Amino acid sequence: MESRLIVLDDREAASALAAELASLHISRALAKYGHASFMVSGGTSPARMLSLLSQEAIDWSSVTVGLVDERWVAPDHPGSNEKGVRDKLLKGPAAAAQFIPMKTDAADPASAVADRAAAYAPHLAPISCVLLGIGPDAHTASWYPGSIGLEQALYPKDGAVISAVDAGNTPVSGEFHQRMTLTAQPICNAASAILLMFGEDKRSALEQSLKGDEKQFPVRRAIEGLGNRLSIIWAP
Repeated sequence: MESRLIVLDDREAASALAAELASLHISRALAKYGHASFMVSGGTSPARMLSLLSQEAIDWSSVTVGLVDERWVAPDHPGSNEKGVRDKLLKGPAAAAQFIPMKTDAADPASAVADRAAAYAPHLAPISCVLLGIGPDAHTASWYPGSIGLEQALYPKDGAVISAVDAGNTPVSGEFHQRMTLTAQPICNAASAILLMFGEDKRSALEQSLKGDEKQFPVRRAIEGLGNRLSIIWAP
């Protein structure tokens, strides 16, 4: 793991490096295939990185942007990952990208899994670049330890690419219990991935995950599955 852990002095430098790497991965896919996909995690950590990436001179009109996971709230809700991506990434040059939401008008994530899987599947084989985060409980995506639906997210049946998760009984999910997430199938098969994390608690969670069970420390599923296609970037 240490060979893939890049330690930087501050969060601005870490965000800049993550943006540079994402731009490189997306550009390589564009050069090879003529199109690219970029799947984005929510939260506060990637905000600066996404703002920097939005200004990169990429053929954004040939890029499809999607979400790694989503809270089942309205797209204009402060807790919406879609809102975060629209506010931080889909502006300037990157406004030309195609965006695929996860949230629909369905009453709950489970009711929308089939529809969103059909919308996402063409852009997941493989994902050109996926941006991941990590929580202090070692979750990534919406793979929360102890959540309802974790088994299907980590070890999807029949190659499922999207699943519903109820994180209501987990300590760090907050008030947003109902979630939709990419499963390990597309994430672990991504052409490239970046795990961007800040703070000692996140680094501690990462180190614990390397010694623990995947269901207790779900980020390990992504780390093991991606191998050397994953770059882990950390700053205090």
